[in-house]
Amino acid sequence: MSYPRIKPDNAAALSCLGQAQFGWIAQTRWSPAGDLLAIAGGEGIAGYAEGFGGAPTWRLGAHAAPVKDIAFSRDGGRLASAGADTTVKLWSIAGGMVRELVTFRGHTGSVEALAFSPDGRLLASGAADRTIRLWDAATGAALAVLEGHDDEVTALSFDADGGRLLSGSRDQRIYAWRMESGFPRALLGEHDDWIRDLALRPGSPLLASASKDMTIRVWRLDGEGEARAIAAHAGGVDALALTPDGAVLASGGRDNTLRVWHADSLRPLAAFEGHSRPLLALDFSPTGAMLVSAAGDNLVKLWAIA
Repeated sequence: MSYPRIKPDNAAALSCLGQAQFGWIAQTRWSPAGDLLAIAGGEGIAGYAEGFGGAPTWRLGAHAAPVKDIAFSRDGGRLASAGADTTVKLWSIAGGMVRELVTFRGHTGSVEALAFSPDGRLLASGAADRTIRLWDAATGAALAVLEGHDDEVTALSFDADGGRLLSGSRDQRIYAWRMESGFPRALLGEHDDWIRDLALRPGSPLLASASKDMTIRVWRLDGEGEARAIAAHAGGVDALALTPDGAVLASGGRDNTLRVWHADSLRPLAAFEGHSRPLLALDFSPTGAMLVSAAGDNLVKLWAIA
């Protein structure tokens, strides 16, 4: 069954289509083709390729400790996982088969965030050891260690052309690192509490950030600083996601609600109360027709306009 694309004029009509229980959940991601939904957390990683709500298509123990983040390469053929065991792993996904390709070692603290460069050649990882590491995504070779944050690195995102890596941290700062010799960094902005998530708006120089200071802030990557900010969730904002066209922003937080916003103006469109604990992860499907949410109630929910 197909569903309409989620847009500002219909986002208030979202409804929950189904749910699955997974235990403690840290992240959930759609593959670039939208044919696989991956869920990661305390029980490893599960992949849903044949419907949602029943048993997963496959499961991975993945790490010796909880999985903290996952990321798909742009071609969908590889999945990276970050572990509280200080390692990063790269997995091949082909024909429903999953196999480990390489383990990246070097961090000395729990790995909290991952991002592939747009061309798939680089993998960035951020950890509780306050560093960002860059890896050759094909060989696993360590390429660089970026130091500058004063606390654990909690969120990463490459910009559209891969020329900059954006990082958020418990130190309340967002840095932009240029992928040039020496990796020069610039302070993009600051929150009043630790930064939980970043979401780059497709086709624009705008970056949204979520913080425990209860706000969502939008920053301009062209050097003009903060564009706008709103009070979003009582207790803190934990997760962000943008539709593929960048028109709708979804957020989740400590007030247990899922909220949707007009991405241009940050005007509220609707709020939903389908979870009983804080929302920890959000992702829109590549078509923009479905939204997945995961929360501290150990549930993953699928939302669409029925």
